[in-house]
Amino acid sequence: MVKRMTLLFPLHPNFTGYNAPMRTDSEILDLEVIGELPAELEGTWYRCGPDPRFPPRLGNDIYVNGDGVVSMFRFHQGRVDFRMRHVRTERYLAERYAGRSLFGAYRNPFTDDPSVANVSGNTANTTAFFHAGHLFALKEDGLPYELDPNTLETRGLWDFRGKLKSKTVTAHPKIDPATGEWLLFGYEANGLGSRDMVFGVVDKHGDLVREEWFEAPYTAMQHDFAVTRDYVIFMVFPTTADVERMRQGGDHWVWERDKDSWIGILPRQGSAANLRWFKRPAGYSFHVGNAYNEGSLIHIDLCLSQRNAFPGIPDADGRPYNPEEAAPFLTRWSFDAQDPEATFTSRQLSPIPGELPRVDGRVVASKHRVIYYGGINPELPLNTSGPIGPGSNLLVRVDVDTGAVSALHLRDADSFQEPQLVPAVGHEGYLLVVVDHHDTTLASVAVLEAAHPEKGPIATIKLPIRLRDAFHGCWVAAGAANGA
Repeated sequence: MVKRMTLLFPLHPNFTGYNAPMRTDSEILDLEVIGELPAELEGTWYRCGPDPRFPPRLGNDIYVNGDGVVSMFRFHQGRVDFRMRHVRTERYLAERYAGRSLFGAYRNPFTDDPSVANVSGNTANTTAFFHAGHLFALKEDGLPYELDPNTLETRGLWDFRGKLKSKTVTAHPKIDPATGEWLLFGYEANGLGSRDMVFGVVDKHGDLVREEWFEAPYTAMQHDFAVTRDYVIFMVFPTTADVERMRQGGDHWVWERDKDSWIGILPRQGSAANLRWFKRPAGYSFHVGNAYNEGSLIHIDLCLSQRNAFPGIPDADGRPYNPEEAAPFLTRWSFDAQDPEATFTSRQLSPIPGELPRVDGRVVASKHRVIYYGGINPELPLNTSGPIGPGSNLLVRVDVDTGAVSALHLRDADSFQEPQLVPAVGHEGYLLVVVDHHDTTLASVAVLEAAHPEKGPIATIKLPIRLRDAFHGCWVAAGAANGA
């Protein structure tokens, strides 16, 4: 009998310190609370992010290639319970059975173990999303996984009751607050490296009612999109895929700074035949805060950088990663849908670089006033947390009407994860944000007055564990379907 040696995680920033894998499912009841929680906080905050169950097959890996983990904070009558559970994807179950990693480089099936040639590599590790009584874990290279909203147990893959033809669904869904519709898109919709895209509409009951197919100018990483009352906007930035490169063992994604960006404008009530593409210089945006239109004039607020912000995505011409090029700034694009080339303007909304912008869900696709995001002040200490490297040492609020910018910095040993707005009646609401404490390797949740986050927490929820950096989540008010 041959004894198999246990593999170790690499001594790399993606797998050490606050980024060290947790590799566990857990439940903690009645978390300690310092201060008093607002009475309006009645509901559940769901979050999703990557946490690898096994050390990487190829010896090292990027942060975003971990197995999906969904966590929840349930707020009820001044108390908070916590639960966290891995999504039982096809990939997770295959590797759990084998007792080791079977999937290789990020989204490159040619580097996988032959035993998983017919197993989906979808990790379901990006967004926790609730719609029509169903909780989902989303990852943009596959279909959603449905979870039980109370136990977080995996119910299975969700194909919209057999109606969806696309092989992929974005991890950045939009809920139209006016109609209750789930608006989605997918890229590489017809499989690895394909230029095919879809735009889909799911009604408020959860039924897919529309699926429009079209082609992108080239195959690109399209992490987010924008929606207004009258338009859908797709953004193709030059982080490109090439199947032959993957076949040779290369990266799925490469930054090609010499390519143009392309912006696609689709009238929401039109068909794919009405889609118009126009060119812009190379740049990159992972996340859109919100968008709205005034007649044919479209405004999009997005975090924009000169190149893809992920250090794990190489430059096609071999030049080294430049963090200054990769720094995203909250930026407003404005252009006329009828004449985008002639009217395009771009202006920076905040001097503080950062990511993960959030708005009040009640104003999605309509005019908004406030955006919240995680910011970085490079003159303050930076702590490694998440996929980029430095975690956010500021929590930023921007009033896009007045230009006022306020920011919260807690301690030099703290960093922020993505904020979540909880709306309230009569005022701006509250912000929830996980705070990483790098000196204790523990976490807490700060509860902030959304209108004045710079004042600091009005309550703090303590956790006796570390919470590896998650990506995106959602707030579900008490009384929603299935007990959430």
